[in-house]
Amino acid sequence: ARGQVVLAGSEPVRRVSLAVPAQARARAAVPSSDGKHVFAIVDVDGRSEIHRYAADGSAADTLLLADEGTHRWRLWPSPDGRWLAHADKRARLSLLDLRNGGNRMLDESPFGDDDAYTDVSWSADGRYLAWSRPDSSRQRAQVFVAEAATQRREVVTSDRYESTSPAFSPDGHWLYFLSDRRFVATPGAPWGDRNMGALLDKRTQIYALALQDGLRFPFQPTDELAAPSTPSTPAATGKGGGNAKGKGGDAALPAIAFEGLAARLHEVGVEAGNYGNLAVHAERLFFLDRAAGSWGKAQLRATEIKPGQSKVENWMANVRDFRLSANGKRLLVATAGNGGVGELLLLDAGAKAPTDLQDARVRLADWKLVVDPVDEWRQMFDDAWRMHRAFSFDPNMRGSDWNGLRTRLLPLVARVSDRHELDDLLGQMSAELGILHSQVRGGEYRSDPAAPAPAWLGAQLAADKGGVRIAHIYRTDAELPGQRAPLQQPGVDARDGDLISAINGRAVTHPGEVALALRAQAGQQVLVELRRGADTRRVIVKPVSSEVEAMLRYGDWVRGNLAKVERAGAGRLGYLHLYAMGPNDIANFAREFYAQVDRDGLIIDVRRNRGGNIDSWIIEKLLRRVWEFWQPPHGAPTTNMQQTFRGQLVVLADAFTYSDGETFTAGIKALGLAPVIGHHTAGAGIWLSDRNRLSDNGLARVAETGQFDLQGRWLIEGRGVAPDIAVDNLPWATGHGGDAQLDAAIANLKQRLAAQPVAPLRAQPVPRVGVPAHDGS
Repeated sequence: ARGQVVLAGSEPVRRVSLAVPAQARARAAVPSSDGKHVFAIVDVDGRSEIHRYAADGSAADTLLLADEGTHRWRLWPSPDGRWLAHADKRARLSLLDLRNGGNRMLDESPFGDDDAYTDVSWSADGRYLAWSRPDSSRQRAQVFVAEAATQRREVVTSDRYESTSPAFSPDGHWLYFLSDRRFVATPGAPWGDRNMGALLDKRTQIYALALQDGLRFPFQPTDELAAPSTPSTPAATGKGGGNAKGKGGDAALPAIAFEGLAARLHEVGVEAGNYGNLAVHAERLFFLDRAAGSWGKAQLRATEIKPGQSKVENWMANVRDFRLSANGKRLLVATAGNGGVGELLLLDAGAKAPTDLQDARVRLADWKLVVDPVDEWRQMFDDAWRMHRAFSFDPNMRGSDWNGLRTRLLPLVARVSDRHELDDLLGQMSAELGILHSQVRGGEYRSDPAAPAPAWLGAQLAADKGGVRIAHIYRTDAELPGQRAPLQQPGVDARDGDLISAINGRAVTHPGEVALALRAQAGQQVLVELRRGADTRRVIVKPVSSEVEAMLRYGDWVRGNLAKVERAGAGRLGYLHLYAMGPNDIANFAREFYAQVDRDGLIIDVRRNRGGNIDSWIIEKLLRRVWEFWQPPHGAPTTNMQQTFRGQLVVLADAFTYSDGETFTAGIKALGLAPVIGHHTAGAGIWLSDRNRLSDNGLARVAETGQFDLQGRWLIEGRGVAPDIAVDNLPWATGHGGDAQLDAAIANLKQRLAAQPVAPLRAQPVPRVGVPAHDGS
């Protein structure tokens, strides 16, 4: 945490803090196989290094590998203590020989992204390692196996299926892995309301490769030819490959027979799921299983390794991640918390999880960190500078003198007096690249947890004689009562024009007094006195938080636009707004688009769209075309393609259309799907991942991946997307309720529909017997 590393257990023994120096950040820490040391990536003074620390907390600190001008991701020490595998942002997997300090690249990924190595696994003797990464332009992960000493490397799965999470069995006979090879469509046909395509859920199955010839698969059902003991040992007639000699002359684990390895494939006969993080125990397999769309929380499941096994047991619920200890005896389980890790548990890796977890909790609740803000701000400045260099889409930093910039800004770090001032300095640094798709955000800011938060009634209020007038209650979808504003809830019956005369028995005369009366009352029952003419009554209202109020206000704006479009088009025109480009927005698109898919004209509004990554999903639906229809003897026709919009389309954009909202707008133009009306978009076109977190979880965002059209031209960044029809919303008119851009979109649709109306679907009479049908050409 916060760049510091501590060794802790579930018992009340000494917690050991590693000797990480001031103004340095340690991360990705892992213990050595003998438990005497801890390896860590250390970011200090603009460098990313690999260090070894004494596990007893003493000052011993050994620099193992100096900075190489790139970001380092993870470390994997070998069980025999000889090797330290490490991966970097240049998509390289390297081996550091801990005996002599030699470092050499083992593998490099020309496909996929720059974080190619996430699941490296060692054999129990440290002789072999396995990993997965894409090895073709199809970019599906494939499993690799390599011998560390000789660097012999084999790809053992194809690019036909995604294969991940390789893990060796402790006896050295099997390499288990996960692969997405089961495809069952839900739904199984294109019919049904808002059917946006098949979900291929629970694709993952468990497979194993026999590392030597002649092995009997331990999951194979028992038969009369099966040996009565140790079914995973080589058969008497098998070719097991040579054995490596261990210490003292004892036979070590068998060598891998690389020849024909990929063909020695077996399937574990358990049900498929959304599996990940496979670990192999001597007696069972452990893995995570996640429900579709629930990637932060999973079930830890297990299956026993025995002949004919087909059952999967739920070992523990509400798990975020886990690790199996090197000796296979213990599990470290991280439970799922509120947006992150909940508790850490140390558990025996038995057939069942213990029911009493009291003594299993890793003792961290009373861990106190000593944080020197001045040192931390300096480290975060160095880290932000380093990660900008490592993560930037342009390795040449757009021609800027990046080292000189650090020299120029570094003296200002000493003048920083709080986290907000550090943000200002990081913003100055980021601005040197002239990139619009970058911000400084997050971090740990001072706040008063006891400060009362405002609460709201979901309405515009105005001062009036005798109280506070309800000028306008925010509109919501009438068929979604759960989304109603507080004053719209059942039993309240408030209306525009009503007066609020008192709250909780105290008179209010202007909106400021309402705000004071509602402080810290979000979600609480509040007594409101309402007057309508001569009638006075009291009702119970539950105010909402500022976040909910903002969405109610936004929703009211959308409902107003929709009503305006429907009135202007006499029900023939539709309207939907995309707030951003994330999971909630594709859900909103499904709700609103398919509710209006039969309209003759449709306005898709991406003004003030905040971005995300779902542009291709939406454009795909707009690209669908009707080429025929079914007409039953009774009832309405049904189109093929189903639920396809056939009318005229307009897209609205403005100067605040941002990020993926701009990519969507550019795609609409490039594919000729609709005219764009409004204003030039923001010009933030380089995509990013937000992987470059600082030690306090803040972020100086780095633009990472440029967009290019099919001619290879750089798109959007610094320029934006120009509208086909430029229309400005001028301040005075907009402030008085006008929307010139929306008016222009309505006029454009009417004009185009007048020139090219949507043809009705009318079947011609079916000819007599003997007259063949048309072939559609």
